Amino acid sequence: MTTAQHLSGGSSATLTKPDHGRTIRLDIEGMRTIAVGSVLIAHAGVPFMAGGFVGVDVFFVLSGFLITGLLAREVSRTGRVSLSTFWARRMKRLLPASATVLVFSALVTYFFLPITQRKDFGGDIISAAAYVVNWRLADRGVDYLAEDIGQSPVQHYWSLAVEEQFYVVWPILMLVIGLVAAKRWKRGAFVVLGLATVASFAYSVQQTADSPATAYFVTTTRIWELGIGALLALAANQVDRLPSVLRAIGGWVGIALIAYAVFVFDESTTWPGANALVPTVGAALMIASGLSPTPGSPQRLLSIKPMVWIGGLSYSIYLWHWPILVAAQAERPDMRLRYLVLLMILSIVPAYLSNRFIENPVRFGSFFKPNGRAIGMGLALTAVGVGVGLALNASVSLGSNVREASTSGSPGAAALLDPANKDVVWSDIKSVDTMRPLATGAVDDRPPFYDDDSGCQVRGGDPKPKLCEWGDTSSDRTVVIIGDSKMAQWQTALEEIAKDEGWKLIQITKSACPFTDASIDRSNKVDCRQWGRTALQDILELKPDLVIASHRMQDALPEGKTDDKDATVDAMADGMARYWKTLTDAGIPVVALLDNPAPTNQPVYECVAQNPEDLTACAFDRERGESGSGAPAALRAAKQVPGVKILDMSDTICPDGGRCSAVIGNVLVYRQGTHLTKTFVDSTKKQLADALHTASDGAFGRKLRD
Repeated sequence: MTTAQHLSGGSSATLTKPDHGRTIRLDIEGMRTIAVGSVLIAHAGVPFMAGGFVGVDVFFVLSGFLITGLLAREVSRTGRVSLSTFWARRMKRLLPASATVLVFSALVTYFFLPITQRKDFGGDIISAAAYVVNWRLADRGVDYLAEDIGQSPVQHYWSLAVEEQFYVVWPILMLVIGLVAAKRWKRGAFVVLGLATVASFAYSVQQTADSPATAYFVTTTRIWELGIGALLALAANQVDRLPSVLRAIGGWVGIALIAYAVFVFDESTTWPGANALVPTVGAALMIASGLSPTPGSPQRLLSIKPMVWIGGLSYSIYLWHWPILVAAQAERPDMRLRYLVLLMILSIVPAYLSNRFIENPVRFGSFFKPNGRAIGMGLALTAVGVGVGLALNASVSLGSNVREASTSGSPGAAALLDPANKDVVWSDIKSVDTMRPLATGAVDDRPPFYDDDSGCQVRGGDPKPKLCEWGDTSSDRTVVIIGDSKMAQWQTALEEIAKDEGWKLIQITKSACPFTDASIDRSNKVDCRQWGRTALQDILELKPDLVIASHRMQDALPEGKTDDKDATVDAMADGMARYWKTLTDAGIPVVALLDNPAPTNQPVYECVAQNPEDLTACAFDRERGESGSGAPAALRAAKQVPGVKILDMSDTICPDGGRCSAVIGNVLVYRQGTHLTKTFVDSTKKQLADALHTASDGAFGRKLRD
């Protein structure tokens, strides 16, 4: 959201104004007001303006136009680009406010958000300070295990990161083009940028269809939006020669396109892709209409004083509004719409103060005029942002009296087998001195394959199954586990059993994808069905001695239905049964490992972190947990396929009968969402082997000794 120098093709006292030695177009300030206002309205949750997120796309076009115009004038004047001068200006303009809000965001995280999220958000702040947070958020968007991570207080920095990456690369290209192409530099720049814009747009369309969660954030799907503005800047003289009536009409069409996007688009609109043409073309038309004074254009409407004033603060408003909103909703999750809108309006206050007392003194003061000082200041402020993020990470270990338990001091489910604990009601235990893992580290207590390059847990967008072998890989006896991350959570314990008993374990799992022939396309998981069908053929070719299936999802869409409201448990069960019957008809035994009871309130590990002295507050009702899990669908499917056996670990996970405890045997039971910690799963080895022995009619596993 740059506020670079922007000169119009003509001049008018009412349409431009001098500002610290530069002349600015007032209508562009008005466009900024429309852009930032749209974003604030959408973030406040105004239902009939859910498409306000397109304001960011308007900012992209503006930034591409303004920055390229700035660079083009320099190349025309000097034949080159001073990189140090350009980057010094960018640092003075952007980093003082950015670093200030990063510090504020760290305070919001520390005082208002769960302690378990400090590590994630500390990393976000570090990435935001380095202007690469968009790539971090893109990776998180396809990480099924990031399901509990709330709205990052610096999530909105993703768009600033895209722009900053553009500001690093584009001036260098302009410098090279100016040196190589000499007098024909503008044509060379137009060709290079045109090719990049077309390529980025094509990639954006493809990625939006294949992986929308990633496409939203990554730079490569957004460069074309800045490219539209940049191409307009390079062709400004030619565009300005068009009949004024055409440019005037174009300006109003541009406003209409942006309004259409704001009022018609919503969260279900695939984005960015081709749909983003609507606001970006609209923004380009509005810019073009004001290249010079144009009678009948929206220039005068956009140039009224309130629009110009808000537009001048738009960068600061954009920075401040989001962490304020995150803090407010953390305190009052049910805050009414009217107060959210008021809060967004009030974000103008800190924006004005930071602009008046922090941004402008640095930007226009004499002390930072030398490029060296400005760049040094920028690097120092970047270091401040990184330091704040690191400090937030370090603060996780402060304020808790619970220490991490040793391996020997954390038996977990093994404690259930100790006769000395037969009368213990685990859900009544109020506190423990030691625990493993600590609640603040629960998110990392997961099977190792999530953190290596094995690809054993196939991620969103990839329909190809990956077969990973564990246990005794040379054995002829084979067990296949198939499903989503709820099946994958048992991999480490099953691997140990396989090693002990000398059989091969083959893992076929994919994040958020159940092994079912039912449709779950409503969640943009078209690849799940493709993955499942291919995995079924892989299993038929393997002819394993046993298949164990498990997953989290409760319902699916009946054939021909596309609305979420039509999803049913029966549709999911029928799809599961079709796959299972195909396997049993081929002589392959199937065991349904029931999904574990699902916590009914906030994530258990967050509750434990917030209530270390009252763990009873984190226990939940077992019956409700089971009904909210994937178990009901599995039980219905098993009834349809004779011979399918049930493997149920619920008595180990919730040994108290009616209540499920947060901690058993000094081991934290749950991590993200409804997943079990690896430490707890590993501690269930004996009970799991016993249940497997029963479900497989003695073929696998081992009975507990009485």
